[in-house]
Amino acid sequence: MTAGTVRREKRGISPPWLLGGVIVLFGAFQIVISWHKYWTLQASTMDLGYFEQAFWDISHGNWWAFSSVFQTPAVAADGSLWLYPLAYGFRYLGGDLFLFTVQAVGTGFAAWGIYRAARIHQLSSWHSVAVAILFLLYPAVLGGSQFDFHPDFVALPFLVWAYVFYRMGRYVPYYLLLTAASLAKNMALVSLMGWGLGLLVWERQIRDGMIVLTGSFLLFWLELGYLIPRFFLGGTEPINDTLYAYLGHGISGVIRGILFHPDRVWIHLTHQMPYALLIFGPVLGISLVGRAAVGPTLALWCLNALSTFHPQHKMTDQYQVMLAGWLFLALIEALSRLTVRRRMALMAVGLTVTLLEAGFIDLVIGPMMAVRSAPVASVQAAVAQIPANSVVWTQNRLGVWAYRLPLLGIDRGVTPEVMVSALPRLWAESPVKKHPMTELLGLRPTTLYFADVVAHALAAGYRVTFHRHGVFVVTGDRRFSVPRAGSVDYGSQPGSSPWIIPPFTQMTEHSVMQWKTLSLKVLPHIPGLVIPSVPLILGPGRYRVGVVIRDPNRVGSRKPWGYLQLGSLSRPIRGSTPVTWLSLTLTKEEGMNLSVTTTGVQSFDIQNLVVERLASS
Repeated sequence: MTAGTVRREKRGISPPWLLGGVIVLFGAFQIVISWHKYWTLQASTMDLGYFEQAFWDISHGNWWAFSSVFQTPAVAADGSLWLYPLAYGFRYLGGDLFLFTVQAVGTGFAAWGIYRAARIHQLSSWHSVAVAILFLLYPAVLGGSQFDFHPDFVALPFLVWAYVFYRMGRYVPYYLLLTAASLAKNMALVSLMGWGLGLLVWERQIRDGMIVLTGSFLLFWLELGYLIPRFFLGGTEPINDTLYAYLGHGISGVIRGILFHPDRVWIHLTHQMPYALLIFGPVLGISLVGRAAVGPTLALWCLNALSTFHPQHKMTDQYQVMLAGWLFLALIEALSRLTVRRRMALMAVGLTVTLLEAGFIDLVIGPMMAVRSAPVASVQAAVAQIPANSVVWTQNRLGVWAYRLPLLGIDRGVTPEVMVSALPRLWAESPVKKHPMTELLGLRPTTLYFADVVAHALAAGYRVTFHRHGVFVVTGDRRFSVPRAGSVDYGSQPGSSPWIIPPFTQMTEHSVMQWKTLSLKVLPHIPGLVIPSVPLILGPGRYRVGVVIRDPNRVGSRKPWGYLQLGSLSRPIRGSTPVTWLSLTLTKEEGMNLSVTTTGVQSFDIQNLVVERLASS
């Protein structure tokens, strides 16, 4: 090696500095895409608006912070006491941008902890940097942050650095960090039970394993088995109970089900092989050859796999964030055993992880970033006119901007049986019992269930008090009969009464809204779509779908004015018929699009669309 080569190597960037630069770039990317999602109305009230509402209440002295979205005190949803200091950061240090920055900083500290763990396990500096960068590229990390904000990103660095300090033999910061992780997210306790088991089984560390295993189990039992059911019971509890109900009721029932009915566990897990492949496939299963970190990895995987909640079986959501940290710690343990083939293993893992991340960015992040504009100003103006004591029911993507309103509920796009913020419950919480002021805040297109609720409100005397750029507010001061949806998972099927769909709740073309009559004037001489692609999901049964014409008795051409279309079915719209009906019978659940077109022959007004399920003969 020549002196010139030595000088060039000295001038080259060192591995830690390279990793630091990658962490900064990745964190900036993480913040940018979250911020973009927020400002283009793609963020979710169920994931961000709930925390906003809790942070706003806490930072204004209401430490109980009951969430009208989840129908439970704030601490019960995630068991996170870190909500309280974060609330003041949210209020005084930048609002939602502060939350996105917290997630990026948590990710960065976790990646640096992965690097330190690799160095402790005698991996070279460059190999350690490679593992840390692959951790950042693991799709669950970026995918988890796309669920807006979650305390999983607060728990993640605590868990990783607790592992680092344990391997360094520094037990005081180790236990402090384990405690911090436990207070950040209750599901971190499940991983700590797995960590304790891993120390016992994989490394024969009896004392350390027993301390963590028993301590985390007792805290988990205390929180979910006693504290939350006794003091924080709310709307999320019935839903959570159903996720593992096939094993038993409550923590003790689930444990007994696992111990005494392994056949149920086995049958359920055998259906989760695609989920196992998604989680362990990117690291080629090498993590399973690790040591104690395999325990918490499998514990969190089993927690998600045994659930009947389908989002827990996806790779790119918040449920995999803590699992990702343990997965890569286990990968480091496995790589430390490899010597000759370590570089080959890292190259293979790097290829699979990079390809998956590239696919995730192309399929998910790309289309999300392609959305360039949204009527945020109109949403803010609509929210600003709503009195603070009103009952507000809105869509999932709009509640993010209405978090300061204490009685806020959302249409989750699912059936009322699993809604946690339905209008009747919000009315019951209103201090005004007889005539509560109620505001329905919408942005077209709404779900058909939301549109039907709007139609019932209008029939009860409510009126449109705001409409701008597709944003509308429907206001009234009385209760009305809130309709029930059918049994289809996503609430797109009418129940016993027909759904009425006002046109202003849907996307429209070649037409003008008549806000005084709430009808849609179809323009003449311009053939084409009027109401495009209203999605329907219908279960087995007999249905009829109709379009209602306002003032149908005009003299007009005998040619059809337009067509009502449902999937491949079509029916002409004629001026002599007040309602054009299209009937169909389904033998299985099907999704199809409903649309209305005009031939341009005649101008006419559309009053409503109707979707009706007919009684079985």
